[in-house]
Amino acid sequence: MTTNRITVDIDKSFLKFAISLVRFLLVFRRLPRIKKTRRGWHLWIYLDKLISDKEMIKLRKLLLDDSKRIKLDMVCKFKPKQVLFHEKIVTEVKEGKVKVIQKYSKP
Repeated sequence: MTTNRITVDIDKSFLKFAISLVRFLLVFRRLPRIKKTRRGWHLWIYLDKLISDKEMIKLRKLLLDDSKRIKLDMVCKFKPKQVLFHEKIVTEVKEGKVKVIQKYSKP
């Protein structure tokens, strides 16, 4: 599988949030989208290219994503990956090009 989205869930720790934000800037050279939640923060970014699940997991670890969420994505083969956010963008990949086919956002 491949994806063009990286999602990160940070609970409680402002320090982890700040470190993750700096790492997003260093790795992707731009700010992620940020949503404050009751328990912490959600950060996510859409990439201009597709990456493998292995690369996605590696980046999520670097960006301090919730380790339980990463572990679930690694062991559950039939569960959708990175399920977390209110905003979802469904993409289609044809001949190496990513096309947005549906955008959904909960209020």
